[in-house]
Amino acid sequence: MNLENKLKLNKATIIISWFIAFLCFILTIIMSIQKTYVFANSLFWIQGTGVFALLTGIAGTLFYDQWRFRILQNRISDQSKELKRCYEKYRNLVESAEDFIFIVDESGLFRSLNTFTAAFFGGTPSQFIGQPLSKLFSKEVAEKQIDIIKHVFQVGKSVRDDVMVTTGKHQVLLNINFMPHKDEKGNVRSVICIAKDITESKKLENQLVNTEKLASIGTLAAGVAHEINNPLAIILGFADLLLEKCEKNSRLYQDLKTIERQGLHCKAVVENLLKFASHGKGLYEYCDINEAIRNIMDVVKHSLDMNNIELRLSLAPDLPEVKADLRQIQQVILNLVNNAIAAMKNGGALWISSALDKNNEKAVIIVRDNGHGILPENMDKIFDPFFTTKSEGDGTGLGLSVTHGIITKYDGTISCESNIADSGNNPKGTAFKITLRIRD
Repeated sequence: MNLENKLKLNKATIIISWFIAFLCFILTIIMSIQKTYVFANSLFWIQGTGVFALLTGIAGTLFYDQWRFRILQNRISDQSKELKRCYEKYRNLVESAEDFIFIVDESGLFRSLNTFTAAFFGGTPSQFIGQPLSKLFSKEVAEKQIDIIKHVFQVGKSVRDDVMVTTGKHQVLLNINFMPHKDEKGNVRSVICIAKDITESKKLENQLVNTEKLASIGTLAAGVAHEINNPLAIILGFADLLLEKCEKNSRLYQDLKTIERQGLHCKAVVENLLKFASHGKGLYEYCDINEAIRNIMDVVKHSLDMNNIELRLSLAPDLPEVKADLRQIQQVILNLVNNAIAAMKNGGALWISSALDKNNEKAVIIVRDNGHGILPENMDKIFDPFFTTKSEGDGTGLGLSVTHGIITKYDGTISCESNIADSGNNPKGTAFKITLRIRD
């Protein structure tokens, strides 16, 4: 029999004992008033029964309190164990999560944080408890978060915000949810911050937006290119006829050559527009990426030497063929190399490498230079048609657009990283990374 059942039985025994004792007390009073011999003989037994019931009630009361105390003690112990299990469960959940989870007060001081957050910033949770947000984040990011935290304390509602965090060679975009932690009266005691790394998803989102934008512009470009191509051919044809009738040393001949040169430039723009808009099927389904790189290097070797640019090739041997047309991949490599040459007017180094990714599922081609780099505000525009930072006449702004279209046509990806100055492990220059599917 458990303690709770014993307690119920003990309670019933106490009630009955006290009732019998009270009843015997009443009978004793009544019989003392009568004072007869018969009653006197029964009085002895009644008083004895009453005393026994009284003692039983007193003993039961003492045991009842003791058993009740033990039951309460057991309940508290069970609840403490359950709370401890729940605490360990949720602690393990928070500690095993690969998200940034931390709690701060109104002043922006850390009250707690999980191991993942501390490890990302190169420490342990105990090192950052009581420290300000600026201990982990840059001054600008920390001030922005403190403003949001104060707002959460005022309105008592969650707020989301995206921040860029840089530590060492890591740079991630975090989506942080600032949630109020309230007491039983509804007052905000602290703010729970849960941040997710959305760097890759943001890149995919930007690629999707860029692809949709390129598709719509491509449709427009195709129509414009065809409309311009016919009158342009007539202009160049008549310019050629006039050149045959003029003396080479005359002023008219030089003017006509200027018309022809600018017309050919327009023709090149139109051809790039058509390539950008069509992206039809290539002649080959698979090609040797190393062969494409070597062929282009034979073409541009003279330009590299003339511009005092050192070429450094690192091509993986026995690389499987990639899903792409050889001529179009050569065009991609040529566009990237020409951009690198334009970025290194005072000389430099050009690195081109090919290898398999870590899963041996895709080929990775990297074209990197140590030129002047791309400004951060231009990074989102580099694949836009007609966007160029080159001077007028030096570029059409279609090279990277065509490159992006060719790579995406073959289910590949192309990304760019650039720095305008040396900073730690990030050297100055621009690097394009291309991934392409390999033959199974």
